[in-house]
Amino acid sequence: MVEAITQESIYEPVADGLQAVVDEIASIAERTPENTPENAEDLDAQLGHVLATPGKRVRPALTLLASRLWGHGIDERAIKMATAVELLHIATLVHDDTVDHADTRRGRQTASNLWGRNVAVLIGDFIFATSAMYVCDTNNIRLVRRFAETITELARGELNEIYTAWRPGVTLADYNQRIYDKTASLFCTAAESGAVLGEGDDESVENLRGYGYSIGMAYQVYDDLLDYRSTSEELGKPAGHDLGEGILTLPAIIAARNGAADEIYGFLDAPEEARGDLLPLAVDAIKQTGAMEKTLQVANDYIETAVRSLDRIPPSDSLDSLLALAEYVQTRNY
Repeated sequence: MVEAITQESIYEPVADGLQAVVDEIASIAERTPENTPENAEDLDAQLGHVLATPGKRVRPALTLLASRLWGHGIDERAIKMATAVELLHIATLVHDDTVDHADTRRGRQTASNLWGRNVAVLIGDFIFATSAMYVCDTNNIRLVRRFAETITELARGELNEIYTAWRPGVTLADYNQRIYDKTASLFCTAAESGAVLGEGDDESVENLRGYGYSIGMAYQVYDDLLDYRSTSEELGKPAGHDLGEGILTLPAIIAARNGAADEIYGFLDAPEEARGDLLPLAVDAIKQTGAMEKTLQVANDYIETAVRSLDRIPPSDSLDSLLALAEYVQTRNY
């Protein structure tokens, strides 16, 4: 029997580096400057709550693994960059939860639920700014610029999701741009920055960026598919939750082209009080068009492209982990 791929096995070559990233992030809440107001302990507690929530650590692991592909060990700059990547991810989650009025994240109350939306936005801003300071510590202007671009892309993705909500005319190009901005952009940055710090040549850096792009796109497409495939008990929210929020993802976009437009657009156009009854009908219509299978194929194609991006990378345990990561993304929850 083939042993299942686990995150621990993927991260094994960089386990010490990842622990250093976790320790670094945990220490941020303990660094209140001496000249801050007496109630600064409130910020310490708030940061401690937000930063202590354990995540999958896929993005910092990607940075650390990429930095080892050409025989270099994990140096302090790679730790700084991986920390910045994870902090940026955490900051986006704080802002996303605030925009989405989410009460919990990974089983813990969100910042906006505990302290209100105004405080949550500022906590997210604090973490954003802190992440940028870590990138500056790499002393690499290319990475500083790329990091700034990523923050712009993340914000653009969130804004586009708001602008296109409840609009029936969302195209495949709109969707691809949105998921690149919201998800794949940070995967690109994680992989590219590791390759730069690992001293890969220009072609290799571009290949690692391509790997990050494809992994990130697949990651989001699989999530969008899971939103329709899973039960309410598995997700903690009803199937078709995104559509219920007026957001058209790939299954709905494909289904609208293949016979379910009346149900999907009828739901979007319906008065709010009627949507509860129409959502299950729209979800069922989407499933009947073959859109689920086509969405799965799109995600699988991204994984294949990610693996091909590594063809010219020299053999190593880090390369093995990147290949295993692609398989893990493909098989998680499916």
